Amino acid sequence: MFLSVTERRTNEERSRRTRGVLVATARELFEAKGYAGTSIEDVVRQAGVTRGALYHHFPTKQSLFDAVIVDIQDELAARVEEAAGADGDPWDRFVAAWLSFIAAAHEAGVRRLMLEAPTVLGHRRWHEIDDGYYLPQIVDALVTLHRLGLLDAEPTPELARTLLAVSNALGTVVAQDDDPVRAQAHVLPLWERFLRSLST
Repeated sequence: MFLSVTERRTNEERSRRTRGVLVATARELFEAKGYAGTSIEDVVRQAGVTRGALYHHFPTKQSLFDAVIVDIQDELAARVEEAAGADGDPWDRFVAAWLSFIAAAHEAGVRRLMLEAPTVLGHRRWHEIDDGYYLPQIVDALVTLHRLGLLDAEPTPELARTLLAVSNALGTVVAQDDDPVRAQAHVLPLWERFLRSLST
């Protein structure tokens, strides 16, 4: 028996809602208990769904964690975009975008999940997610600065990857510190000084 258009839309909406609930619940649990400390049973019980409903969307706990990491990257990317779109000259916006990422690194959920992601997902998948969110935008920003005569370097993909790698490393420094707020206060001015050293 074929479903009507209305029935298909209803099923699709229900499926999207279930997936959203699962990701939100898993994120809360992963943040509180870590990947290893969270079980599939924990997720389905707190989300109020069946195990079958979870496996329909996520065949493994790792795939669920992957979805949570993408959810976090959505939020971080939105913050970076907002900082880059603020008022100010091109260099101020460029620097503000980078600093906004480090500013989020001390948050409890971001700390735990970003530190676990490379191990749980593997470095290849982790970099695939990270590059997909940021690398094209970084290259575009560098090209713009270079075209305006403001960048004292060639706007190459290698430079973009280097900046992204340094940013992630500094975020990890903050996230791993026993006092991440203190670490952030030390890292931010160093990172800003380095970024501005690329200016003409």
